[in-house]
Amino acid sequence: MSHAKQFEGRARNRAAMRRAHVHAQRPDRARFLRRWSLLMIASFDSREACAVHFGVTFQTACNWFDGLNAPYGHHVDYAHATLPRFDQIMRRG
Repeated sequence: MSHAKQFEGRARNRAAMRRAHVHAQRPDRARFLRRWSLLMIASFDSREACAVHFGVTFQTACNWFDGLNAPYGHHVDYAHATLPRFDQIMRRG
């Protein structure tokens, strides 16, 4: 059997793809992204300042400002330690 055909027929079916998509759109994730975005906007005058503060790329800071991507855990810990409005924005009910 050739290597190219070894995995033939093992692709995800439509039902599996739908299940994976549902998990990617969890409401708690969307809420976290919204709050993280608000925290970035409230804490920094510019996306560049955010990128410098966290030591990330400008594109990452843009994604955070726009609520497109979540930060890694160590960024959240650093934000908690260094941003005065963290509790006010991230922990509101």
